[in-house]
Formats: sequence, C-alpha cells, structure tokens
Amino acid sequence: MQTSNLMRDEVHRELRRQILDCTIPPGAELRESELADRYGVSKSPIRDALLKLETERLVVVHPRRGYQAAAISLSDAADLFDLRAILEPACARDAVARAPEAELSRLDAFRSLQAYARLRNSAEQPPFVVYNRDFHITLAGLSANRRLRDATVELIEQFDRLVIMSVSQPAAQGPEKLLAEHGAIIDALQARDGRQAGRLLADHVVKARKRVLAALSRFAVVA
Repeated sequence: MQTSNLMRDEVHRELRRQILDCTIPPGAELRESELADRYGVSKSPIRDALLKLETERLVVVHPRRGYQAAAISLSDAADLFDLRAILEPACARDAVARAPEAELSRLDAFRSLQAYARLRNSAEQPPFVVYNRDFHITLAGLSANRRLRDATVELIEQFDRLVIMSVSQPAAQGPEKLLAEHGAIIDALQARDGRQAGRLLADHVVKARKRVLAALSRFAVVA
C-alpha cells in the first residue's frame, strides 16, 4: 500500500508540474493509457492522480470521455487575483511583526533578476517565472501563521500558467517595473513597516491582475 501511495503521489506531482508550467497546455486531453505508458505504471495511480488534480481544479473530468487539463478561465484568474490581494498583504504584515531579521535580510537576493537567475540556475522555466514565483512564495513563507502561509503558497503555485502565458505575449511588460515594485516591498518589510508593506503588496497584485488579464484576453481562454 505504501508503494502504491508513493507511486500515485509521484505521478500527481509530475502531472501537476507539467500542467502548471504549460508543458501540458490548457485544454489538452489526458488519456489514462498514454499517461500509464509514459510513466511506466498501471492506470490505477494515473486515475488517482487525475482525480486529485480535479479537486485542485487543474483537471476536468468528462464522464465516459476522459480527462482534460483545465482551460484557463478569465473569471477564475480574476478570482485568484482577488484572493491573493487579501492573503499576500496579510502575510507581509505578519512577517513584519514576527519574522526574524535574518529572514528579512535574505529578501535582498530578489533585488536583481540576473543575479537570482544565476543563483537558482533553473532551465525548466523562463527565469522571470521562476524568480517571480520564488519571490512571492518566500514572502508568504515569512508568515508565522501556518494556515495563512500554506493557503497563500498553494494559491501562488497556481499562477505559473498565468504568468507563463502573459509573459509570452509580444506586448508583455518587461521585468524592470516589476523588479522596482518588488524592491519597494522588500524595503518596507526590512523597515518593519507593516502598513506600507501591505499597501505596496496589495497594489502590486492589483497591477499584476490588470496586466495578466489583459494578456490572457488575447488567448483563446474561457470567459
């Protein structure tokens, strides 16, 4: 049983990663037999993983037709951003109140995209996608409230698809302004200014919402 659960968890983790980084495109059909051959397992752990991904809203189950990677919905993306605008500022305020000084100092690693990309050295995704996700997850991780932290990190992880699709647009904004916004947030956190950190982060999420939704509207996504 333990081996079976481990196999299911590994398949789930890999499928989840491929859906989030758009290796499996939004709307793609997912066939149990093909996935079982790809991963060298039986259909059972594939089915379990797909059903778990359905609960995470990353897979859609069509009775008697199979499975499909969830399409990107503009309304769902907007809902995710609205929730982020609540959770991330709360994490920032909690970090200001309770995070150790050494942890706040480590945020300096995010002041330069180029330096962080060299440090991270990830070839799996575009450098900015990795940098942006790591910045927001690191910030959420500074909260001492475990439930708040876990909920925020889980939410942020679902944004990879949105960021990847938006930065691929010809009119996508360069990273300079985003890096400046991150820098201002870091300054406020390190100054222990909870009100300013929360305000800047909420404003940052609102700007990202507008930018990403505009980019997604140029794709064939579900309204």
